[in-house]
Amino acid sequence: MKSIPRSLIACLVWLLLAGPAGPLHAHTPPEGHSEDVVTLLKAQNSKLSGDLRRIQREIAALRADLDKPGLGDVFAGIGYILGLFGIAAFVASRRKE
Repeated sequence: MKSIPRSLIACLVWLLLAGPAGPLHAHTPPEGHSEDVVTLLKAQNSKLSGDLRRIQREIAALRADLDKPGLGDVFAGIGYILGLFGIAAFVASRRKE
């Protein structure tokens, strides 16, 4: 039995999954329906504007959340302070000897 290259099999599978291509040209709306199209576009525009405002608020909230120190930052600060006190205690004990 002959061996089929993997690239050929992958290409055939991709073509089968993609299916036939749809029309590539835009359809012009029928005459007299321009008001319907305009109202549809206005409704979509207002919906997208609302979604965009919601996303902008979420991004602002995430940025504000990132500005706050987290639990790791708090423990790192405590460790830094304890480390400085440890070094000071070590230096003080060496001076007494």
